[in-house]
Amino acid sequence: MSRPFELIDPALRELIAEVRQLDPDPRLLDVLLDTYSTRYARGDDYFTSNDLAYLFAGLAAPRGGEIVRDPVCGSGRLLRAAAHRARAQGGEVRLSGADINRTARYAAAVNLALHGFLADLGKEGADTLRAGTSPIPADVIVANPPVNQRDWGHGELKDDWRWTLGVPRPGNANFAWVQHILADLTPQGRAVVLLSSGAAHSSNSTDGLIRRGLLENGLVVGVVALPTWLFPHASASTALWLLAKGERPHSDQVLFADAGKLPAAKEGQRRHFAKDSAERLLQIFGEWQGLRRREGEGDPESVPWCRAARYEEIAEAGFDLTPARYVRNGGTAQLHSSDGDRNRKAELYECMDRSAAARNRVRDALESRHDYRIG
Repeated sequence: MSRPFELIDPALRELIAEVRQLDPDPRLLDVLLDTYSTRYARGDDYFTSNDLAYLFAGLAAPRGGEIVRDPVCGSGRLLRAAAHRARAQGGEVRLSGADINRTARYAAAVNLALHGFLADLGKEGADTLRAGTSPIPADVIVANPPVNQRDWGHGELKDDWRWTLGVPRPGNANFAWVQHILADLTPQGRAVVLLSSGAAHSSNSTDGLIRRGLLENGLVVGVVALPTWLFPHASASTALWLLAKGERPHSDQVLFADAGKLPAAKEGQRRHFAKDSAERLLQIFGEWQGLRRREGEGDPESVPWCRAARYEEIAEAGFDLTPARYVRNGGTAQLHSSDGDRNRKAELYECMDRSAAARNRVRDALESRHDYRIG
């Protein structure tokens, strides 16, 4: 079992120790994060739901002993999902993250601690693109960066060494994030990053050159279009990009999928992927990357919402990486009703009852420590 990173920030270390003594129900924090994010998320801040975190972790397939990093960790859900995924396979990973928002960084530390994980979140909040790569490269990076971020530091960073495929254009940080993530990986590292759908087909010449460089260097493993219901507060469509360095199977192809065509279930006003539907997608991508044992259900051609395309076909399409261009029409996703909302409501009431005392004790602990500075 690998040892976790030592917590660098003494304030975080002290607060986490306090929270662990309280033993609150971690499900309550998920409810609070969902409520807060749905209510207050705006613009380019795309809330990471549990469904989305599950996809991230499954596609990244972290393994015991690996360093897993989230350069924009927010509330820590992606790191938590990755750690749970590795633990379910019998391994422990080393977690590392950063965020410019001190409140988010605080939430990430508590979120991970409540689930029994520690992470190195740095000495203070950090603007990752301006701060540069980490001293120790990561084996796996999962990231949900600000979508189409405008102010990313183009003027001061235009000569940065990370832009090996081209200097990202001013006013849009999508490919700054992609190249930063690649630069922060080990030579055999892999990543899953959320980008706006426009990044896949933008007609901007700079974006096109970088997409071409990604393809010609064999850095794109796959692209998964996401259903819009994952982001109820946002209007722009998005996709997950799977990136990898080093040798891999199918290095002359890209695997495309449309997760919007996966069966969905509805509980109350919330949607989520139907049982086993997301796992089928993860099985296909895992076998495709050589990260999962073959079980006979990993053929992309066996489902209507997934297809592999060779580089020649993608080049003929102008290096467009939009899944809909390559995935054949498989109809629309089925929506299954569920009575699970009643069970969720009962669990929520139970969590609320158990949380009252813990909430007061956390408030008392915070008020007794005036020297906390998170970020």
